[in-house]
Amino acid sequence: MPRRLRKIKRLSLYKSLQLGYLRGQEDRQARKLKKFGYVLDRDLTNNERMVAYNPYTKKTIFVENGSQTNPRNVTQFVEDWANNITQVPFGNFEKSQRFKDAQNAYLKAKEKYKDTKFTLLGHSQSAISINELAGQNDKGYTYNGALFTKTKDNKNVTNYRSKGDLVSAFANPNDMKTLASPTTKNPIAAHNIENIKQLPVFV
Repeated sequence: MPRRLRKIKRLSLYKSLQLGYLRGQEDRQARKLKKFGYVLDRDLTNNERMVAYNPYTKKTIFVENGSQTNPRNVTQFVEDWANNITQVPFGNFEKSQRFKDAQNAYLKAKEKYKDTKFTLLGHSQSAISINELAGQNDKGYTYNGALFTKTKDNKNVTNYRSKGDLVSAFANPNDMKTLASPTTKNPIAAHNIENIKQLPVFV
């Protein structure tokens, strides 16, 4: 194995989601991704998602963020939570602009990096998009997804949830891998991506 590849760290599901949530911090995302051999695609990365390409392994990651939790980002906050109230519970998320934007970005990424292997990752609301978008040659991973309205049973996606998480509590158990931790009665804490920091799932 080339010395350069031996020095590159393996990128985990947790780290991918964490980097995706560095919304609006593209320089920081780029620096951190470099440690894993990935180059940030600044044209396709924004507050809603992160796209990066690894020229050494010929892999592309497409990380779709969950709902905006910072009310200071008024536009996205309102849009995301309006979707959570009016679209997600009724299985209509695919009609939302958020999903259409994800689909458009995914198709652009597939065309741009067509000779690479794709891994799609998402948390919470965005797990719906990952299950809908991941193609037959893709791999997908989600965590604590709002999959009780999932309309596509995607065998290429592995869905994880934490015990005690309310968002993923109504998903089909056959579609989920439930993790024993965290042992908390706080549903907010159970939903946090920090719970999978030690999960040995690499992309």
